[in-house]
Formats: sequence, C-alpha cells, structure tokens
Amino acid sequence: MLIQFSARNFRSFKDVFTLDLFTNKTDSVSSLFECAENRVYPSVVFYGANGSGKSNVLKAFAMLRRLVLNEDKIIQSTDELPLNRFKLSQESEDDTAAFDICFFYNGKKYKYGFEYDNTCVYSEYLYIYETNQPTTVFEYDVDEDDGKIRITKFNDLKDIRHLKNSLFLVEADRSGNEIARNVLNWFKSCHYVEYASKQPLSPQYWDNLNKPAVKKIFQTFITDADIGIKDIFQESRQVPASTVMLNVPKGAIIEEVSVKTVHSKFDSQNNLIDDVKFNLFEDESLGTQKYFYAIGPVIDTLQKGSVLFLDELDASLHPILTRKIVSLFNNKKTNPNGAQLIFTSQDTNLLDQSLFDKEQIWFVEKDDYGQSHLVSLSEYRNVRREHKIERNYIMGKYGAIPYLGEFDFED
Repeated sequence: MLIQFSARNFRSFKDVFTLDLFTNKTDSVSSLFECAENRVYPSVVFYGANGSGKSNVLKAFAMLRRLVLNEDKIIQSTDELPLNRFKLSQESEDDTAAFDICFFYNGKKYKYGFEYDNTCVYSEYLYIYETNQPTTVFEYDVDEDDGKIRITKFNDLKDIRHLKNSLFLVEADRSGNEIARNVLNWFKSCHYVEYASKQPLSPQYWDNLNKPAVKKIFQTFITDADIGIKDIFQESRQVPASTVMLNVPKGAIIEEVSVKTVHSKFDSQNNLIDDVKFNLFEDESLGTQKYFYAIGPVIDTLQKGSVLFLDELDASLHPILTRKIVSLFNNKKTNPNGAQLIFTSQDTNLLDQSLFDKEQIWFVEKDDYGQSHLVSLSEYRNVRREHKIERNYIMGKYGAIPYLGEFDFED
C-alpha cells in the first residue's frame, strides 16, 4: 500500500509536490486499510484543466519505477540516467531531480528516496520500520560522505562497488539483500496504465487472462459492463514471416495474435441464431477498447492488493461504469486485499462526498510561470459534508479549471 509519494523538478513540477494517502480518521465513506496502526485510503483522484500537469503526478511515479527497476539497463559508468526536468526556469534546468516514497509491503513499512541527475546519484536512502523507529538499511550523500555507504545493520553491503550513476538499491538487490529485493518486488507489483490506441498488450496480460480463474473474473467484468459482448479472447494464426517482416529465414513461420470479441446474432424474429466474432481494434468502440485495457490491470491489482496508477480513467467510458470501477476499490467486500487506485479524471460526477472523502480529492493547477501545484480538497477551509463539490468546482471555487477566452474569430 502506498502511504506517501513526493517528487521535485519533474516535468511541470518545479518544486516538491507530495501525495499523501495516510489519514487519522477512523471513519470514512471509503473502506480504510490499516497496517501497523496506520490507516490508508484505497483511492485518490486528480482533477485539473487540460495541460495542468495532473498526469505528471502519475508519470513521476512511472519514472521512479523505471529507475528502480533499472529498465534502462544502467551497467556502465558512461550510461546516462533518464531525466525530465522542469524546463521553464533557469534555476531548475541544471538542478537535480528527487523522488521519495513510503509504502507498506508484507506488513512492513519502507521509506526510500534519492536525488540525482543524468550522470550521478548524489544521495540515496532506504529505511525499514520493523518497530516504530526506522532502521537504516543504507544511506549516503556524495557531498558529505564522498559516496560511501553508511550502514547500521547490513555489513555485507559495505563491500559493494557502487557506480555513481546507478542506484545502490539495485546493487543491494544483486548482492542478495532481502530488504532491497522486497522494495523491487513492490514496485514490480504496481501497474501504470496510460492508454494509447492499439498499444501492444504485455505477455503478462495474456498470461493472466489465460488462467481459468482470472478468465472467469474477466468475463464477469465484460458481461456486467453491459457493452453487448458475451466473451473476449485471443485468436492466433500462423503466417509466413516474409509477409510481415524483412530479413528473416526463408520459410519461417510466425504467430499473429488478434483480439476477438463475441456478439449475439439474431433473426428477424429476434431469436438467437449464432455468435459473431468482432476484431477488438477494428470493430469495437474506443470506449470498449479502453475498458479492455483497463480491466486487466484492475483485476490483477484487486487480486494482489497492489497499486494501480491509471491516467484518464473516464476517457471514453460511461460515467456509471467509471464510478463502478472506483467503488470496487473503495469497498472492502470487493477489495479485501488493500488494493489502491490512483487516477486522473475529468468526470466531475465523481466529485461526490458519498464516494470520496475530501482527502481523496486532489487538484492540480498551473501558475503564471508554468509550474504545476498539487493541493488536496481537505486543505480548503470550510468545506462541509453537505456542500456540492462538483458544482463548486465547476464554479471555480477550488481553481484547477480552464479560464476560457471568447474564441472570437471575427476581425
């Protein structure tokens, strides 16, 4: 479970932003999850005008995950780390970026973070809370310690050779450190979904879908959504490789996979006579395609009790369907494992205090200097339970909306 996440100098965020899912409340409209006497929300939503930077909160986590899992394969001293600074300020264009995250995994609390640029990790730390007090797994600061690792518990990590342009967390995992491995496993369990039409599905998606237990849940999601689909499956056929790619051995055969949906066919008397297969990406609506991409990670997240970062959940989906997906996370009966949904939206119907507490609703707004700022509805004064949040938001009481001009095309 994610407790808190911060980032600095990333995309449209010049200064530090902090997303906090911790609460002192004992009662909420959402089912709170408790671990080590800490209560955490199961979902949060971000609102803001187009281009405000709300998606960049999710992209910041995606960048952190990319670095932690070493997806860029940083293995040599000359390799460069991925970096995406705030570009509208002289002050930030040569400054470092930083990430910090706190989460629960297997009943224990972890805190991890680092500061870096594309050539060097200047500071890094990992703490585990086995009691109320943190235990330092490792920490270092290039300026203060010349990059030497300060360790209070794991002496076996002291001898690791550490490249200045790589995360020590990755090196600690390679050495067999169990705590470092747990951190990486938590990041691997998290999903980040940013929909793009006809994007390829991961092998893991198909592996999960082909499991009978998962397929049954998947079919339930399809039929209960009332989109006219009876079933969905992958269909493969062998084709000569020469017809789809160059420079392959003569006579080679490859497998072409497509996604099929199943619809009912009726006669003139509305009697069911047959099933008809559609191609998902050619015959189905954009909303159906979006739903198909979303429900795989939704099912996997709910089953594993992990975290799902989903950009524009409501895009092309009916508001009732969007609300249903959110409610699956907010209810312990459908979310017994403590899964979390963190998403952006433009659907103001979700701005409802019967669905979210104030602490679950966040707004992102850009200032006159192009900087994004993140603020929770709970930080606004005198927001009471009976207030109509949707109406007040549209009226501009919380900011984070576009202020439109006249769109006057006349001379």
